[in-house]
Amino acid sequence: MPAYIGYSSLNANKPRSTNLPFGTGGGVGSMVNPVIVGNKFQSVDTAIVVQDFINALNIQKGQKVGNPGYGTTLWTFVFEPNTPDTQFQIQSEIRRVAALDPRLILNSVRPYPQENGILIEIEMAIAPFNNAFDLSVFFNNSTNQAVLR
Repeated sequence: MPAYIGYSSLNANKPRSTNLPFGTGGGVGSMVNPVIVGNKFQSVDTAIVVQDFINALNIQKGQKVGNPGYGTTLWTFVFEPNTPDTQFQIQSEIRRVAALDPRLILNSVRPYPQENGILIEIEMAIAPFNNAFDLSVFFNNSTNQAVLR
């Protein structure tokens, strides 16, 4: 079950007070006591982080509205010949996508060609826990999805 820190949906409809002194113009916050805006919650569950990573691998680069750098170009390598250069490009693309999420720590990436796609074995850890585990992701060309194996 996912664990959330710092956010609860209880009483979300009720108005809340910030308990900050009034600033200039009657608004909250001031130069001395600014209002600090941050994330409402922090996900700490391993399954959430892995699913976020799989979602990033399922989105082709340039298809996310407002964030053209998000996603991956791995689908272009599905029908490429299995050369050391192609394997290096796959490894660097996986590392680039993982670098977009600061919670991920990649130890090793090993791509293998399969009948209908590419199997990628990743040894990784999640930043707050630092427990290394193996993740097998299969890029299936017939369904155009990256799925866990």
